[in-house]
Amino acid sequence: MKTKLLPLVALIAMTAAASAQAHTHVEDSADIQGNGMGAYVLDTDGDIVRDSWNRCVRTNYWTADTAINKCEGIADPVVAAPVVAVPVVAVPVIVVVKEVVVITPPAKFIGHFDFDQADLKAAEEAALTNFANYLNEVADSKVAITGHTDSLGSEAYNKALSEKRAQDVADYLAGKGVSADRMIVSGAGETAPIADNATKAGRAENRRVEVEIVK
Repeated sequence: MKTKLLPLVALIAMTAAASAQAHTHVEDSADIQGNGMGAYVLDTDGDIVRDSWNRCVRTNYWTADTAINKCEGIADPVVAAPVVAVPVVAVPVIVVVKEVVVITPPAKFIGHFDFDQADLKAAEEAALTNFANYLNEVADSKVAITGHTDSLGSEAYNKALSEKRAQDVADYLAGKGVSADRMIVSGAGETAPIADNATKAGRAENRRVEVEIVK
């Protein structure tokens, strides 16, 4: 703190004008600037004059409202640090989209046989590969295989022949990895014609096997 030596007359005059009062000893010896309220005696630099006990010298204008906290031993209010908003960084949400592959079952297949034969025509066997592929891809799927005949021959003979025709197809699919419990194999004999058995062409159409995905 700068030592302020005021002329004795001036100090007496200021003290008389100020009607100095007893007040708090100031621990800090640093200069204290006036607050422009006229509550304390100021030196020529605008700093508050201290007495020999390091107390601020008050004037008649001093009140609790015009007082300076540091002169009165009152701690200045703590000014809270401004709250700095922390930017919210959006965390990207990674959505894993599982591709769903829908496998369409093959359309119903009708294969044909020569007269009194139980071996599917070689040219038509290739179409059964689509069924084998589907059945191997879709584990819970099943296939119905139904054999048919024309009306020539006895009903019992045709029934047995139709079952052999259906089994021929089942054996082909089994060779492609399809288990027997997923194949519904049956023979309808001559009971379900799709063409006229009175004609050669009609009988050729009826000597058939029908293969269809049922689940």
